[in-house]
Amino acid sequence: MMLLPGFGSSRLPMRVRSLLAVAVSLALFPLLYENAYKVTANSADFRKAELLLGEILIGVSLGLLARMFMIGLQFSATILTNTIGLAPTPGAPIDDLEATPPLVNFVSLCGTMMIFATDMHIVLIGAIIDSYNFFKVGSPIDIGFHLDRIVNTLGKTSELGLRLSGPYIVYSVVVNLAIGFLNKFTPQISVYFVTTGMVASGGLFLLYFSISDWLNLFRLDFSSFFG
Repeated sequence: MMLLPGFGSSRLPMRVRSLLAVAVSLALFPLLYENAYKVTANSADFRKAELLLGEILIGVSLGLLARMFMIGLQFSATILTNTIGLAPTPGAPIDDLEATPPLVNFVSLCGTMMIFATDMHIVLIGAIIDSYNFFKVGSPIDIGFHLDRIVNTLGKTSELGLRLSGPYIVYSVVVNLAIGFLNKFTPQISVYFVTTGMVASGGLFLLYFSISDWLNLFRLDFSSFFG
C-alpha cells in the first residue's frame, strides 16, 4: 500500500494512507485466515518478527512492480516534454516529491485515474491475495526470485516507455532536421526563437491525437502483467 500507484501518493496525508492499509487488512483477514493468521498465532515472538520482515519484503516487492509501470509512463512523458521543448517549464509535484513539468504531471495523473476508473486497483488487491497462495507464510524467502522479477519488470516498463514515446522521438528528429536546414537557408534569422512555439504546438497537436492510445497501451500492459 505504501508503493501502489494512487494509494501510496505523497499527496495523501499519512493518516489517510494508514487508515487505507488498515481497512484493506481487515477486509482481507477472513480470506487469509487459513493461510496467514493460523500460521503466526502459534509462533514464538522471535519467529513472528521474522515472519513480519518476510511479509514486508514481499509487499515491497509487489508494490515496487506496480510503481515501475508508473515510472515507465512518467519516463515516456519526460521524453515527450524534452522533444517538444517544454522540459524547462516548472511544475508542482503531484504523485512524487520532486517537481516535474506540468505535462509529466498530467500524463501520470491520467495514468493513475485510468487505474481506478478501470478497476485495476481491484486487480492489485487480488494480486495481494494471490501472493499468500504463492508465497506461503513461513516459507523461506527467495531473494533471487524477487530480484529477477524486479529486473524483468524494469525491462518491460522501459520497453513500454520507449514504445509510447517513439512517435515523439521521430517527430523530434524530423523537426530538428527541418530547423537545421532552415537555419542554413536563413542564418540572419534567430530560428530558435521563431520555431520554439511551432515545435511545442506540433507536439501538443500530436499528443491530442495519441493520448488515448497512450493510456490504452499502458492499461493493457498493466492489466495483463498483474492479471
